[in-house]
Amino acid sequence: MTLIRREGFVSALCDGILWYSAQAEHGRDAATQLAGRFAEAVDDSVMKIAERPHAGAVWKHRNGYRFVTVQKPFHRWLIFYRQPETDLIELVDLIRGERDLPRRVTG
Repeated sequence: MTLIRREGFVSALCDGILWYSAQAEHGRDAATQLAGRFAEAVDDSVMKIAERPHAGAVWKHRNGYRFVTVQKPFHRWLIFYRQPETDLIELVDLIRGERDLPRRVTG
């Protein structure tokens, strides 16, 4: 299975890592570890998408799109993706669930 990480996904992942690494109220080392755990949780969730692309929920606002939640404790984050071909998955975006999702997920 080929995974393509679109610019929106990569940019949002970088922003999320930077945000978690800036949460230094418990110390810089704790923030760095938290950012690393976030990146690992996203990676694990992406691997699950690759294994079972049809397991994600259908995104009714855009034809052909699906989404999954990132693994706990980062389950407020959603990964949006589509599978335009049998052996290809495009990771479109990574968004906190509190956002205005229909406006944000445009492909």
